[in-house]
Amino acid sequence: MLNTVLSALAWFFAALTFALSITVPNGYNIGTTFIFLLSLIFLLKPKWSVLNKDDKLLFFGFAFYAVAMFGFVYLDGWHTRELDRPSRFILVLPVLLLLLKSAGREKWLWFGTIIGAIGAFSLAVYERKVLGYGRAHGSEHPIMFGNTGMLLGLMSFVSATYFYANKRRIWMMLAVLGGLCGIGASVLSASRGGWVALPLIGFFLLWQSRFLLGKKLVWGVCITSMLLVTAAVVVPQTGIKDRIGQAINDVVRYDKGVDKDSSVGLRFEMWKAALIMFEESPLVGVGEYGSVAVKERLIGEGTVSEKVLTHSHAHNEFINALGLTGIIGFAFLIAVYLIPLRLFLKKMRQYPDNWNIRSFAMAGALVPMCYMDFGLSQVMFSHNIGVMMYVFSIVYFWAAVRWAERKELSK
Repeated sequence: MLNTVLSALAWFFAALTFALSITVPNGYNIGTTFIFLLSLIFLLKPKWSVLNKDDKLLFFGFAFYAVAMFGFVYLDGWHTRELDRPSRFILVLPVLLLLLKSAGREKWLWFGTIIGAIGAFSLAVYERKVLGYGRAHGSEHPIMFGNTGMLLGLMSFVSATYFYANKRRIWMMLAVLGGLCGIGASVLSASRGGWVALPLIGFFLLWQSRFLLGKKLVWGVCITSMLLVTAAVVVPQTGIKDRIGQAINDVVRYDKGVDKDSSVGLRFEMWKAALIMFEESPLVGVGEYGSVAVKERLIGEGTVSEKVLTHSHAHNEFINALGLTGIIGFAFLIAVYLIPLRLFLKKMRQYPDNWNIRSFAMAGALVPMCYMDFGLSQVMFSHNIGVMMYVFSIVYFWAAVRWAERKELSK
């Protein structure tokens, strides 16, 4: 009985992570804190026998990334506060052990993502329409709020395939609503970087679901999606058209040398500074604290805008890694994306028609895919919510895949 209760609590806290992630202040910390505390039981006597070859690849992939980042903190002057975010890649590991031993209630994750997406949109509407904010943000930076909302929305769309395959129509409709709400939260945050993910990953999800949905439904989704996107761009209240026009104008003005301090122009300046840092220290980078002196020198030389100094990162995950941690840090970053992506895609290929398993694998795969897209205009791992939503989402969905697989194999 105790094991049953603990298992239920573990999956409840996992679902709670998504449900509260950006709807309440630091909501992502609530579920993750409780499930981590619950997982401490497994640190007393780790159940290593629950790990198969793929589990170990994910487990040690996260562990090695954390150790590598600790090493870069040491090289950068050992500012211990910088150990906080990479430590999450270690702290999530007992949670993986816990969930692999907790009788699967994996479908609860879908309820969490749907509630989280609808809650995020509701908060975004309140902030924009009632409070009059220019950008919805909750308790986070607008970019992080918008990107997380987009992630929740895309997860909700994946959950729709699970409910559709299991003929649960009401939850399927709620899942579609959740998907639209997650995207709506991103739109109301006016975070343009996350919008790039929508057509690319949307096409991936639709293509992977084409045999489940059938030709007519796929075409229906495509046409409906195009109509919704067109309407969203045309309707001025969404702000999409203005934000896109502003970005184009920023690029033109930067190219002419008129304005280097616009939103886009300043990003170009930060990228330029980071690439110069990479040229000066290609192996291990200059470090976050070491970058300050380099930026000051570049500003003194007139190479980059002085406003570059007001930002601790380059607003691009990949270029930032090259500048601060060199090619070694960049390689670890790519690995921490590709290892879980490869594992989830492997499960999708292994179960092409079993949507009780495939849907969880698809949701897991879109996490690194989204983060690679978000990383083009934001350093997600420099924010606590960015790290937490990455590592815990992957662990949750990987454990869900493994439990769904066990259930199918036991039939």
